[in-house]
Amino acid sequence: MSKLKKHTAHLIAVHQKREAVRVYAVLAHSASAALAQVTEMATDDMQVELTGSLDRDLARRLALKPGEMRLV
Repeated sequence: MSKLKKHTAHLIAVHQKREAVRVYAVLAHSASAALAQVTEMATDDMQVELTGSLDRDLARRLALKPGEMRLV
């Protein structure tokens, strides 16, 4: 029986000229999947970077669902 992959709430920062940095929490299987999800929605003048992760309890309090992206 294969083990289910756990989701992690990754923090992704989005930088844009003359704007405040926005940080999103994304619940995904991997950091690369979370980065890809935010990069899909970013425009050419935005820079996207992984900044960390949330612990399991905080992710539960935010009621994040797999694949969901929320501004924090």
